[in-house]
Amino acid sequence: MNEQKLMACQECDALQRIPHVDPGRKALCRECGSLLYRNPRGGMERPLALMSGAFLFYLLANLFPLVTLDIGGVSRDTSLAGTGWALYQHDMKLLGILVLATTVMVPGTLIGGTLYVLTGLYWKKQLPGMRNVLLLLSHMHPWEMADVFVISVLVALVKMSGMAEVIVDVGLYALLAAIVLGIAARGGMDMFLMWELLERMQGKPRIADSAIDAGEAG
Repeated sequence: MNEQKLMACQECDALQRIPHVDPGRKALCRECGSLLYRNPRGGMERPLALMSGAFLFYLLANLFPLVTLDIGGVSRDTSLAGTGWALYQHDMKLLGILVLATTVMVPGTLIGGTLYVLTGLYWKKQLPGMRNVLLLLSHMHPWEMADVFVISVLVALVKMSGMAEVIVDVGLYALLAAIVLGIAARGGMDMFLMWELLERMQGKPRIADSAIDAGEAG
């Protein structure tokens, strides 16, 4: 007989048994109705494809300049990593390190780590360190701020457009594409479900399909 698992609701902390849900459906808290977890349609194939695209665009965003400024015939361009490095060189070391961490290191780790885990889950292969990578991803998501960085860049470009000719380069378009594809990929996966799939691969008990306490909704 399958062992049932317990989950505490993130909203009201109610502890309850959780169900196996069919693709396209979700499990709700029996106390407050908040989402416990969902099973998106399409399995791992859709988020894997989207995250692969995000990874390629993220590489392009780091290889090409974000913007070029032309002031009086003098052109200066900056890259994603160059922004943080410029702050570091101009006596703003802490801010420069923070920008590098939140716009280069953290997004790169999240995209690469998520792609690594999705690849293992899709092909049902237990890759080295896969469990540790998934644990790291669970803690790192709140620190992803690449979208905030892009908004800040766009605001700065609007303000500087009156002082210099602003040319948007390939890197910024690639970064926007990486962010959009990354968001779309995360919309097609659920962290709890990824843990469940990993535990199945490791031969641990699955969620029971009967006698559940949590609610189920479409």
